[in-house]
This record gives sequence, C-alpha cells and structure tokens, in this order.
Amino acid sequence: MLRSLDRATAAGAVLLALLGALLVVDHQRLDSATMDEPFHSLAGCEYARSGTYWANLEHPPLAKLLAGVSAGLAGARPPRLPVPFSFRTAESPQPFLYQNEIPPDRLLAAARRPFPFLFAGVVLVASYAAWRAAGPLAGLGAALLLAFEPTFVAHGAFLHTDVAAALGFLSTVVAAHGALKRPSPLRWAGTGLLLGLSLSAKFSAVFLGPILLVLVLVRLLVTRRETGRFSLVPIGGLLLASGVAAAVLLGAYAVSMRNMAPADAERSVRSFLLGREASSATVERITRLSRLFPPAGHYAGGLAGIAEQNRRGGGINVFRREVSVEGFPAYFPVAFLVKSSLGFLAAILLAAGLLAARRVRPGFGALVFLLPPAYVFLASVASSYNIGVRHVLPAVPFLAVAAAVAIVRGLPRNVAAVALAGFGLIQAGETLAVHPHEISFFNLAAGGPSRGHLWLNDSNLDWGQDLVRLALELERRGCEAGTTVAYFGGAFPPYHVPKARFFDAATTPLTPGLYAVSSFLLAAGPELMAFRGDALRAAGYERLRRALAERGIREGRVGYSILLYRLPEERTPPP
Repeated sequence: MLRSLDRATAAGAVLLALLGALLVVDHQRLDSATMDEPFHSLAGCEYARSGTYWANLEHPPLAKLLAGVSAGLAGARPPRLPVPFSFRTAESPQPFLYQNEIPPDRLLAAARRPFPFLFAGVVLVASYAAWRAAGPLAGLGAALLLAFEPTFVAHGAFLHTDVAAALGFLSTVVAAHGALKRPSPLRWAGTGLLLGLSLSAKFSAVFLGPILLVLVLVRLLVTRRETGRFSLVPIGGLLLASGVAAAVLLGAYAVSMRNMAPADAERSVRSFLLGREASSATVERITRLSRLFPPAGHYAGGLAGIAEQNRRGGGINVFRREVSVEGFPAYFPVAFLVKSSLGFLAAILLAAGLLAARRVRPGFGALVFLLPPAYVFLASVASSYNIGVRHVLPAVPFLAVAAAVAIVRGLPRNVAAVALAGFGLIQAGETLAVHPHEISFFNLAAGGPSRGHLWLNDSNLDWGQDLVRLALELERRGCEAGTTVAYFGGAFPPYHVPKARFFDAATTPLTPGLYAVSSFLLAAGPELMAFRGDALRAAGYERLRRALAERGIREGRVGYSILLYRLPEERTPPP
C-alpha cells in the first residue's frame, strides 16, 4: 500500500512538473529576446564552440555553457573573435544573434531549450524534499505550489542564471541535510558535486558556504545535546564537500576556457576589472591568481567585479515609481509580496500561523528549509542592484517546502489536503489568468499586472519580451509602417518590425502618429541614459515621456510591457 502511494506521489509530482513546463514552453514561443539573452547566447557559444572566455565574466559559465551546447547542436556558429583579441572589433551580441548561420528565432529557441528542464527539476526536488519530511501529501503539495508559481513559470523560459541558481540552492541543501542525517563519504561527495555546480551557475551561490556551515554547527550541537558526545564527522564531511565543489567549479571554468592562452585569460580578467573600476590592488591580486591558474582567476575576477558593482551601484533601480542607483532596502521583500500569487502567500501565512500556535514543533528540519530563504532575503537588503524579484528566486522553493510540511503536520490530513489543493489551484488560476505574460505578473492585492508599473519595472515587468507580439499586433492593425517603436530589450526592432520607424532618442523627431513604447523607457529611460553619460539621449527620452504624458492618447498595449500611444499634431495656441 505504501509503495503504491509513493508511486502515485511520484507520478503526480512528475505530472505537475510537466504541466508547469508546458506553460513555460508555450509562452516561450513568442517571447522575444530579453535584455541579457543576446549576450548570454554569444557567451555560451563562445565557451562551447571556441573554448575561450572573453565574454560575460560577471556570470559563471554553467548555464551559458548548456545554452551554447544546445545552440551549437542546432547549427549556430561561435562569435567572431579577432586574433589577437580586441573588444573594439569583436562581434557584439545583436549581430551574433541576428546574423548567424541559422535564423535568430531558431538560435534563441535552441539556446533556451535546457531551461524548462531546470524548472521541472526544481519542482521535483522540492517535492522529494517535502515528501521525505512529511510524507506523500506534503510532496504533492510542494509540487503544486511550485509548478504554477508565476515567477518560476516566467523565468523558466529564458537563457539566464536564476532558475539554475534556485535548483542549485535547493538540491545542495537537501543533499547536505541527507548527509548530516546519514553521514557517509559518498553523500558528502554528492553534496560537493551539487555545490560546485551551483557555484558554476551564479555568484550568489557563495551564500551556500555560510548556510552549510551553520547547518553543520547546529547539527553538532544537537547531536552533543542528544548523545553527550561531540563528533567531528560533519566537519570532515563539509571539508570533503568543499574540496569536491572547488574541483567541479574550476573544472567548469577550465572546460569553458580550454583553448584560451594564459596571457589572454589574464588580459580578459584585467580588462573586466578595470571596466568595473576595481582598485589597482584588487586587479593585481587577481591577475596574479590568473597567472597561476586561469580558471581560478576568472572566477575570482567575476566575483570581485560583482562585489564592486554592488558597492558602486550597477544601474538604475525602479521602486514604487522612484528611481535610484543605490537601491532600496525594502525592494526585495516588497517585490516578493507583490509578485507572488495570493495562493502561495496564503499557504505561507497559514504555515506561519500553525508555527505560532505551536501546532507544529519546529526541529532541525525547520532550520534546513527556513535558514536559506532568511539568508537570501537578509543579504538582499544591502544590494544596490534591484532589477528583479528573480534575484531572490532561490528562496521560493524552500518556502514552498516549508509551507507544505507545516500544513501537513499541523492540520488533520483531510483538512491539510483541502488547504494545499485550494492554495495550489488558486495560484494556478492566477497564473493562467495572466498567461502568456507571466513575467509581468502582479497579484490582485497589488492591483494586477496592469498596475505593476506603479510598483516595479525592469525584469519584473518589461524585460523586452513582447517585441514579437508587437509585430503581430501591428500586422493585425495594418499600421506597422506608420508606427514609431521605442523599445527596451535584447531583440532587434528592424528585424521584427522592419517597416516601422525605430525611435533613436538622440535624433528621432516627435512627429504625429502611433508610438509603441516600452514601459521601462517611460519609467527610467532618461535616468538610464544619464547614468550612462549620454545626455543627448537622456534629453530625447525625457521629451518623449513628457509628450506622451501631456498629449498622448492611449490606444492599448501589447502584453503589459509595451504601451501604444497616439501622438496628435501639436497645436500652437494663438497669441
């Protein structure tokens, strides 16, 4: 009976993961290249096909390497890199994507292909973790809470590092928990393998170091209290895992830069750090490491560059219609609250209530699933790079598992089943209601996606994903030739809407007609250009924003990221 129940739970979790992945693939079909995808596709093909690592040191290679292998199998060529290398003459991302040996739509689809599988992996690992903690019902509940979680469904489609990081965080902590409960060298080595892959996916995975250390130390204290003995076995296991992780991490870099001469690797790191305005001492220290072992130099250089970017401010942040370079301490907690579904938030709230009422007795397992999200959110408070709730995505699976486990343990079985099914179905309905625009999801308490711009922008709302849909809408209206497109994103408007006029903020006059304008440009276009030191384009975007606010007539939208305005003839008042 128990085995059949376990098989049914596993089948249900797989089915839910597949249904969520189908939603991902369905909206992926018409999602144009988001802001970073041309650069990531170029970098991935460079690593996979050329075996060098000039591009995109600000991210570790694993996710891009997967994309590059997939794109290469589809026939994509590597980027054109001059020998000797020069950043000035190297091929840039948009020409690489749009002038490759295969069409851009096919290249982008191939590069994105691995990422829905990573999303499905998150659902399955979370289901397994909840099942091990509280039984089959908790496993199905966690899978239901994640399979239709709107931010995961949105970002599971794109060539980026966020879903890979979430999978890495969850699988590493779950593996470490298993190794702490039943220690063995093999289990700790497996934890190290997963830790190394996580570190190879996103720099924020360095947070796993202190998280695992705290879990090991707490486990030592618990064991000492229960048995009266103090064992150093978990410390040895963590050291073993750390050694395996370092080998996996450096191996991923070594594969990605296998054909790169040591002198070129050093020059790449130096150029990247100088571009991030790192101190001369930092540059010299990391270039010395690069001379000793280039993969280690590349990882350390990327990590230092990200730290420098966070210290100085990496770009324009939009929060509740305010714009800042320094960031907002409340950004990520508020972003999580307005971007999560009401069903998901209700599950967390019920679980917290059960804990507060002591219907559930928290133990070491509670620390395992609550420490990582707490650490991620606390670390986010100091971040100056507030460009999307996706940066705290690794916290979400832990919260789903914790909520499912608490509800199953704190309520009668039938009541728990109804509660989890209800919360999951509410969330599924919320996600389906906004499909295929999950990236622009905001819950009803925040006003829904049509009012999302009042809260946040950038990859929360407008990441450039709707240009293909704009082309279809203008074709339907029969007005492509009379439209001016002011676009923010990674796609190339002359390819998708060749008859339209592309708005260059430095030169394009504001003539009467239909304007298709990216929401982010209205929110922060002038400020972004000013941050980049382009005063001419900053003034041009400010003129556009003012003209649309004062005399523009709204004629609709494409998704929630591109707004359509009619700009009438400007009339000069009589004297």
